[in-house]
Amino acid sequence: MSVVDDIYTGFAVLIVLLFCSAFFSASETAITIVGRGRLLALEERFPQKKKTIEWLLSDMQKVLSVILIGNNLVNIAASAVATSVCVLLFGEKGLLIAVGTMTLFIVIFGEILPKSVAISHFERIVLFALPVLRLFSYLVLPFLSFVRFIVRFIGALLKLDISGGHTFVTREEIEQMVNIGEASGVIEEEERRMIHGVISFEETRVYEIMVPRTDMVAVSGETTLGEAVKVFEDYGHSRVPVFEGNVDNITGILYVKDVMRVIVAGKLDAPVKEFKRDALFVPETMKIADLFDVMRSKRVHMAIVVDEYGGTAGLVTLEDLLEEIVGEIQDEYDSETPMVVKKEDGSYMVKGYIGLEDLSEVLDYNFESDEADTLGGLILAISGQFPEQGQHFRYGPWDIEVVEVSKHRIKQVRLRYMEEPEEEKADSNGRDKSDKDRLQ
Repeated sequence: MSVVDDIYTGFAVLIVLLFCSAFFSASETAITIVGRGRLLALEERFPQKKKTIEWLLSDMQKVLSVILIGNNLVNIAASAVATSVCVLLFGEKGLLIAVGTMTLFIVIFGEILPKSVAISHFERIVLFALPVLRLFSYLVLPFLSFVRFIVRFIGALLKLDISGGHTFVTREEIEQMVNIGEASGVIEEEERRMIHGVISFEETRVYEIMVPRTDMVAVSGETTLGEAVKVFEDYGHSRVPVFEGNVDNITGILYVKDVMRVIVAGKLDAPVKEFKRDALFVPETMKIADLFDVMRSKRVHMAIVVDEYGGTAGLVTLEDLLEEIVGEIQDEYDSETPMVVKKEDGSYMVKGYIGLEDLSEVLDYNFESDEADTLGGLILAISGQFPEQGQHFRYGPWDIEVVEVSKHRIKQVRLRYMEEPEEEKADSNGRDKSDKDRLQ
């Protein structure tokens, strides 16, 4: 074979090797991007690819090892072929020319270009590459087994877990995907809020969503049906707790449907304790996901929340649980104003019992406290005393005015956004600020 033939053959082999390098690089990027969840979806859409997808799912680390072995083999081979061709063409200078040329070609055509294409078309590339990679894995099986043994041995010496096992997707990844989906317009704001509600449902505790004891509507066991009818009418509830002595001694739940026939019969003087049902008692630290299962199994819509001392902390309804996912549910009896109302002057009228997490979401500012869960509790925790009506506080860039106080409770607060002091801006860039740093 002549020198010219050797050069042409070398160029042909070099082009094939560069295509192989691009194939392995694109496959690596596509498999890394696709994720296990998308692979399961592809398995349903393309059942003919089920075996190869299952091969990837069974040991993704092994597949990536196959890709890396193949990519390095073809890159080394391409460099060797290019060197021989350049030596034939340019003599002793061919070595330097081959190094510079192959570095440029491998970076562009073997790495950047195929990986850029793989980012945009990863599903198609995964489906195309998997059968080829599986076949190639059989060809390099002895070498692959040796390499994986060496890697595991080194990992054991260094006490590193390199098993590669991990969950399909984490909560944080789902939340970030949802946020990105909303920002790009794929997901509506209401959908995003509902998805976040479902994600946080498992971790939320009963005390975070319950109606506090001070806001409970309850009746004494000695209350007559006539008086109970007035309570049902005034508050629009279909069930109320029944107590003996005081609210710490809840003895049952009165359902309006249980007393309808008696009321129609005109027996309005009968005490409500004769018609009560047993109440469901739950601890305030119980997760609402567990409570939902309990309420559904027992077919009850209301539970009494007790604190660590056995006293009544509040109550929670099935509606409260559902509102954690779907948002506030207003029925024909609800006349409540929104928790946050923006006024014409740019200030916000906020209810004192609004949760800090909800307030942070509405106002797009991080309100937080280690000692309280509500805005009213935040003010009490930091001020160290019960504030008076009209008193002002400063929390970061917010001016907080206590508007309404009733029975030792902060009911209404006005928030005004002010310019954040320069020293606070600089401080917030350097460290996390405590409640007392922010509220002055």
